[in-house]
Amino acid sequence: MLTALLIIARTAQIGVSILLVGIFTFELVTLGPAGRPASGDFPEIERCLFRLAVWSLVVSLLSALLWFWLEVASMNGLSLTNAFSTTAWRTVFVETEFGRVWQLRLGLIAVAFALAASGLALDEVRRRGLILVFWFLSVVLLASLAWISHAAAARVQPLGLLGDVVHLCAAGGWIGGLAPLAIFLTRARESLSLGERAAPVLQRFSTLSLGCVAVLVVSGISNSWLLVGSIHALLTTPYGCLLLFKLTLFSILVGFGARNRLVIKTKLLRAPAGSDLLRQLRGSVICEVCLGLAIVAIVACLGVTPPAQHP
Repeated sequence: MLTALLIIARTAQIGVSILLVGIFTFELVTLGPAGRPASGDFPEIERCLFRLAVWSLVVSLLSALLWFWLEVASMNGLSLTNAFSTTAWRTVFVETEFGRVWQLRLGLIAVAFALAASGLALDEVRRRGLILVFWFLSVVLLASLAWISHAAAARVQPLGLLGDVVHLCAAGGWIGGLAPLAIFLTRARESLSLGERAAPVLQRFSTLSLGCVAVLVVSGISNSWLLVGSIHALLTTPYGCLLLFKLTLFSILVGFGARNRLVIKTKLLRAPAGSDLLRQLRGSVICEVCLGLAIVAIVACLGVTPPAQHP
């Protein structure tokens, strides 16, 4: 029961942390340059992404509290009811590495939520001025997860931490940006001005994704070697089997991305605005979002599974 709840909390917390980085990276890198001309469509997309960020922060706060509650119960060998004991949660919150990381995360979530909620009431120019601040906060929030991962306890700790931070940020840039991209494509099908400018937006996202995939592959190999250590352990341990499942889904996800880049997007550059290709691309991106969520769930399972190579 506790393990199942912990996996759910971890999935939600890691997922929304990745999504937040994706939202603001998408606005800065992919959508930002295209949104400068006066148009009623781009500001509406920005407002939609800000609303998504606000709800993501709500989920982040609730899942963070649930995760902390479960960790208090686990660390102290208490029932979930007794974990509400002031002494139990205060000890974990103040005296453990997990608690110190959670102090940082809860503080960042509170600050980001206050800014995001106020940003919805701002005009377009002022709201854009906050995007860089949100991007920085979201990156720190995501990177802080590395300090409570298996990589933090690996024997080569600096290398493990660095690899985990880079891996998480690359996932945020690519996988986290898929939901904002799906929102953009949905609006582009309904708007002539957005449909006409979909190609450059897709080109920028495709270039960003290609770089993120390269980083994910390199950092993933490094992290896997630190935590698995051998092909035999990869094939015979629960951690190794989960990692293989994750790699399989990741390969399928890369395949979808390659298809979008080499087939659909290439045709879109030659097709008229509002063509059926936007619908096809949107459907493919939604499939990628589902695969990304499945990968995050596996990562949550890996987090509660002892690594094949113990530190």
